[in-house]
Amino acid sequence: MEARSLYRLPADPAAQQAAEIWLRIASARSPVLWVGRHVPDGLPHVAPAQAGHWLGHEVQSLVFEAGDPLAVDALVTAAGLLRGGGSLVVLDGVTGEGAFARRWRAALAEPWIRNIEAPSAERLPRVPAATPAPFAWTPDQVEALDRLGRLEGDECLALTAPRGRGKSTLLGEYLGAGLRMDALAITLTAPGPRAVDALLARARQWVDTPERLYRAPDVLLQAPESVDTLIIDEAANLPVERLLRLAHRARRLVLSTTTGGFEGSGQGFRLRALPALEAAGFRVRVQAMATPVRWARGDPLEDWLNRLFLLEAESRTPATQAVRLRWTTGAALAEMPSCLEAVTGLLADAHYRTRPSDLLRWLEDPGVRVLCIEGVMDRALFGVALIQEEPGLERALAEAVWAGERRPQGQFLPCTLAALGGIELAAERVWRIQRIAVHPCWQGRGLGGRLLRAVADLAVAERVGLLGASFGLQPALLRLWKREGYGLVRVGTQPDPASGQVSSVVLRALRPATASDLRSIQRAFQRDWPVWHPRFLPASAAAMVSAVLEELARPLSEADPATDLAEVRAFAHRVRPLEWALPALLRQLEVGPPADPEGRLLAASLAAPVDWPRLARELGVSGRRGVTRRLRRAARAWLEARGL
Repeated sequence: MEARSLYRLPADPAAQQAAEIWLRIASARSPVLWVGRHVPDGLPHVAPAQAGHWLGHEVQSLVFEAGDPLAVDALVTAAGLLRGGGSLVVLDGVTGEGAFARRWRAALAEPWIRNIEAPSAERLPRVPAATPAPFAWTPDQVEALDRLGRLEGDECLALTAPRGRGKSTLLGEYLGAGLRMDALAITLTAPGPRAVDALLARARQWVDTPERLYRAPDVLLQAPESVDTLIIDEAANLPVERLLRLAHRARRLVLSTTTGGFEGSGQGFRLRALPALEAAGFRVRVQAMATPVRWARGDPLEDWLNRLFLLEAESRTPATQAVRLRWTTGAALAEMPSCLEAVTGLLADAHYRTRPSDLLRWLEDPGVRVLCIEGVMDRALFGVALIQEEPGLERALAEAVWAGERRPQGQFLPCTLAALGGIELAAERVWRIQRIAVHPCWQGRGLGGRLLRAVADLAVAERVGLLGASFGLQPALLRLWKREGYGLVRVGTQPDPASGQVSSVVLRALRPATASDLRSIQRAFQRDWPVWHPRFLPASAAAMVSAVLEELARPLSEADPATDLAEVRAFAHRVRPLEWALPALLRQLEVGPPADPEGRLLAASLAAPVDWPRLARELGVSGRRGVTRRLRRAARAWLEARGL
């Protein structure tokens, strides 16, 4: 297997033309792909945001447009499609002067990369005709196949590997051979059907139509019968809660997942999913696979990507010693490679999903601050907090956010406050604690609380009005934040695709003036919670709902009829979301029970848990948007019937 090569061209019209000619010539000999916005006619292409749709394919020649901001996730994904001996041509249009841009330019200056300043198609590599290499199993695959053949009841074999190690081919062989010999009753699932394309392609060499064995996770969970052997491909992309529910449906379990920063979930899978499966009664066996099958061992392109984006960064266990706090910034971290790698590794370990693009954001955003707890003796990293400053909203913008008409980027907490009716609070400077992590070996010793207190101290000194955070809601986490003075103001309606938990927002006021207004918002949340959560939260969140209710303090505030009426009007005549306006709608429907047909339709639709597909069928509309439009029309007619 040959190594892959990387060519850098300037992003100008001449270079684009040269890359187009080169790719057209290459397309007559082997698979090719262009990733970017300036797509030549007739060539296979994909926009950066959709690069993930090509997972499972392989190409021999690849052109990638690198612009401002760099589409990091798309670059890492696309490079993984390039097979051994292939060439990646980067049209380099990154012009920024930030820390990551400097890191990017330094990486492109490495001697092994071929920089062509006066590009022409003749100076790009000649692409030979595709000649598939003879297939051969790697030693890793042979060992894993043997382990699969000896899988016992109540056993879980977890295949973990960086990308390009042949996990899907291996599982396809196991699936196809088992079916051909009628030796196994196998069911296959994955986060989505495209994730198993490569697996099924291998299985088809043994049996016809192996795709009949695929079941979507939701379909599998609703089926009454259990299964004998369940294969879950790319298991780390399923929430832990859903993964456990699927596991309980099977006698034997085979998991496959990609480690490292490409998928962004390998460390979270190791630290959360596997221990949870062991606690559920499975005997977990981990089979690591290291030998690449799509490119040469020690491939320079893969090594370059790993180093540039710190895709293999891991946390290291600190020795016992005194600790100290140290503030820094993302830009400053870029000048401290060992510290940057330690921070990246700890955050990747502590959070279920990170992406390669996270590094770009941390280094480039001037509003990012980093607080480290490090050892006095050797500067080992015990814990870290990543803080993002979010500027307040002008009043007109805050009111547009409240009405559902605007949602500016980079101002998550001010927008949340505005949507909750805290127009004055939305104007305050806010620090959002994006991530907080303590090394697993040092958790439970007060270091997380120490980080939060230090963040609050500096925020007060810099006259910040509010602190806040958003995270997957768990009772233990909620208690931690509550101990540090944060109150719950918002719960999401859908489980996070990574953690399986509904999101929550907590806030803490840092000045008396903001504290009074924030208490009003918290009391309104507590008042509305009993009517809100049964209509929007999924049944799987029932235990969480109970835990949240136990945390809420009393007494509750009284609703203001004028405020409620304003919310109903904003829902009916503007675009305020139903999720935000529902409590006010229900109170107004109770005050003035509708007699008109449209009002009765509105009341009947909101009387039970909001089931969007059911409502769409009953109302004769398409999807969630159609339901919302129909209910807005009913609300307008009901208000008119009341003379409002």
